Amino acid sequence: MSSEGNERANRNGKCISPKPTELFVNGTASASLAHFRNETNPKSQIIHPQFRSSPTEAPRQILSTLVALGVVIYLGFSSSNALDHSSAQHAALAVYFSFLLFCFLQTRDLILTWPHPGLWRVVFGSCGFYSLCLVGMLAADRDDARFVLHSLFPGIGTQEEFDSGLRDRIDAVMGTCKLSSAALYRQLFHCPWFLAHSAGWAFKMLIFRDYYLAFYAATLFEIMEVSLMHVVPEFEECWWDSLFLDTLGANLMGMFVGSQLNRWIESNQYRQIEKQELKHIPEEKVATNIELGKKFNWAGRDWKVFTSLKRMLQVSTAAFVMSVSELNTFLLINSLGIADNTSWCVLLRLTTVGFISIPAGAEWFYYIEECDRRGDRSVVRLGPSLWMLFWTTLLEIAVATKFFPHHMHAEIINAGNITGIPYGVLVPLIVSFALTLVWIILRYNVFGCVFGAKSDKMNMKQAQWQSHDTLLGASIIPIAYLFAMGWKWD
Repeated sequence: MSSEGNERANRNGKCISPKPTELFVNGTASASLAHFRNETNPKSQIIHPQFRSSPTEAPRQILSTLVALGVVIYLGFSSSNALDHSSAQHAALAVYFSFLLFCFLQTRDLILTWPHPGLWRVVFGSCGFYSLCLVGMLAADRDDARFVLHSLFPGIGTQEEFDSGLRDRIDAVMGTCKLSSAALYRQLFHCPWFLAHSAGWAFKMLIFRDYYLAFYAATLFEIMEVSLMHVVPEFEECWWDSLFLDTLGANLMGMFVGSQLNRWIESNQYRQIEKQELKHIPEEKVATNIELGKKFNWAGRDWKVFTSLKRMLQVSTAAFVMSVSELNTFLLINSLGIADNTSWCVLLRLTTVGFISIPAGAEWFYYIEECDRRGDRSVVRLGPSLWMLFWTTLLEIAVATKFFPHHMHAEIINAGNITGIPYGVLVPLIVSFALTLVWIILRYNVFGCVFGAKSDKMNMKQAQWQSHDTLLGASIIPIAYLFAMGWKWD
């Protein structure tokens, strides 16, 4: 009997449910899951993970197509013949909606399937459409790019409004930096940023699902803010606003709310699985990868940040990419001269990149876990959401760099070095990085690992406080100095 017949017999006789991955060995579909289960030599095969949802999913292709056709026809006939904002918006919506229909019906499923796999296919398509728009902007000059953007989103304002109102917007947000009850009340209830920070970190906990990684990413972004204050004026903050309201207030509150939301999602998953079991649905019909409920824990992930040098670098990569993606929001606002930070243009970008980051985080976690289990050369392919997030982030950097306005170019040139960062900021960063690098070398015995000493024990090394860990604490001092110099005190 063939291996496929054996696997089918095993499923029928023992009710073995299919794994959440469809494996491709050496570029072709595996005949059975026996290759995945072969533990004799797990590093001998090339594994390409591909995620699938329940085979019982019916996307209602005819009905979905007819509904989409009705929406597109409405947008086409309701637009005027004149070339105005309304016509441009209707045309863009029709193209966007048609592209999302294709992604909903025809693209493959992502690693997440709750509450419906079609939702994440639409998220993937939305980010793909956004990346195509970035490519088009990259091929145009700044005036043409702003003209198209203003035609679709008139609320972004004109370049003159951005230039003349930049300082006023910053002063309106900060007001006076003298700590008082009136200033606290204004920041908490009149300015939208406290609520925006809380909501943002609640959403990011859906991505990280780990307090250590969330704190790491939050600290990294705060360092980026104070380091690029000369380029992005919106990063100017009062000391008490940055320290108490943002770092120790809104961020912590958002992380807690996000962790509770994760727990609610997990409990909802288990209820769905229980309902499927009560209905006596055969196990091969059940999506065993639903919300990663059986393979991963949605409520939290153990990223094992300090267990090895390799794992710390992998986790640092995730935190860095997410921080750069968040930084791109402010770079694009300044590069494209968007006067209203709350326009639909900015909100759609935040929503699109934010939602694609959820499956991207899950795919990165799965990737590094499989690399540890099977070897780096066995798992050779990143997930589609992770690639899409990385590609979009790079395109945003390219667009922002090409369209840097004059004040950003002037500040970079005035820095007087190739990094574009003033020496008063660059020196503390270098000192902190050097101390951290020495700590890494001592902590993980880098040279001993390179020459073969203790290499077998490095991956199992647990995070324990040692004498050289004081270097990590010392690396905070230059960063604290940097914050003290960057904050506004009066």
